[in-house]
Amino acid sequence: MKKLLSLVLATILALGLASFAAAEETPVTLYYPSYIQESEGETLVLDAMPERIVCLSNSALQILVRCDIHPVAVTTLVANAEHPDWVYELPTIATGMSGMDIESIVALEPDLLIVGSYQKEAYGEQLAAAGIPVYYTSEGPSIAYGQTKEEAITLARSFGGDEMTAAIASEFEAVEARASAFTASRDTQTMLIFFYTPGTYLQTSEGYLGSILTHLPYENLADSVFDPSQRNVMTDTETIIKLNPEIIFAISPASDAEAVKEQDEAAFAENPDLWNTMDAIANNRIVYLGKDYVSSKGLQVIDSVNNLIDQLEALDNQ
Repeated sequence: MKKLLSLVLATILALGLASFAAAEETPVTLYYPSYIQESEGETLVLDAMPERIVCLSNSALQILVRCDIHPVAVTTLVANAEHPDWVYELPTIATGMSGMDIESIVALEPDLLIVGSYQKEAYGEQLAAAGIPVYYTSEGPSIAYGQTKEEAITLARSFGGDEMTAAIASEFEAVEARASAFTASRDTQTMLIFFYTPGTYLQTSEGYLGSILTHLPYENLADSVFDPSQRNVMTDTETIIKLNPEIIFAISPASDAEAVKEQDEAAFAENPDLWNTMDAIANNRIVYLGKDYVSSKGLQVIDSVNNLIDQLEALDNQ
C-alpha cells in the first residue's frame, strides 16, 4: 500500500512539474506592423519570452524601457531621447549602413536580436546560422509618421500587452489632437522642405518630416513637381525659386538646428538677390530643425511633433 501511495505521489509530482515547465515555456507572439508583413510575416513566435535581448533599434528600445524590459546590449543611443540610468550602463554595439559587429552579438548569446530591417540583406543568413531569432524594425528617413506610429503600437502589443498598447495609442491621440487644433486655427500655407543644403534636395509629403507636416496646415509644393513616393528628391535652385513657398522647413542629416541655420544662411548670403526673391526667405519664415526630424526614432516622434508646434506658435507670435 505504501509503495502504491508513493508511486501515486511521484506521478502527481511529475505531472505537476511537467505542467509547470510547460507553463514556463508558453510561446510568445511578437507582432509586425502591416507595412512590413509582406517581407516578415504577421508575427514572430518564440518558445518563451526572451530574457537576453540585444536591442539595436532605438524605436524598439523606447518601448522595452516603458515595459521595464532590460536588454543585455543596445545600439548607440539617440542624443535627445531620455532613458533611465541603467540604460546608459549597458554595452553598446554600433550599427549603421557601414556594418554591424556580428561577433559581439553572438558572444552575448542573445535569445532575441532586434535590429533595423536594412541589415537583413547583409546579415540575415549569418544570424540565422548562429541560431539567433531576429525581430526586424523599420527606422530611417523613408519611414513616415503613420508607419512610426503603427510600429510603436505594435511593439507595445508585443512586449507590454493590452494596457501598454492603450497607453501608447492614447499618447499619439493626444499629440494628433493638438495638431488638429493648431491646424483648425490657421489658414493653410504653401511650404517646402529643404533637405541637406538649399537648392539640392526637397522632401515630399511621404518623407519623415513631410508626413508629420501633413497633420499641420501646410501644402507641400514638392508634391506638385515630384512623385511623393520618391520622398527625398534631387532638385535645383531654379525649381525651388519658381515654387516660391510661404514657409520653409530646413533639415540636414547629422546636424542640429543651429548648424542647419548657419549652413543655409551662408548659402543664402552667397547670392542674396536670387534667394530673397522667395517670399519665405524675404519674410524670414524659415524653421530650422535638428536631426530628430530627419529619420524615425519611434516614440520620440511625439516629442518631436510637440516641439515643432511650439516653434510654429512662437514663429506666429513674432
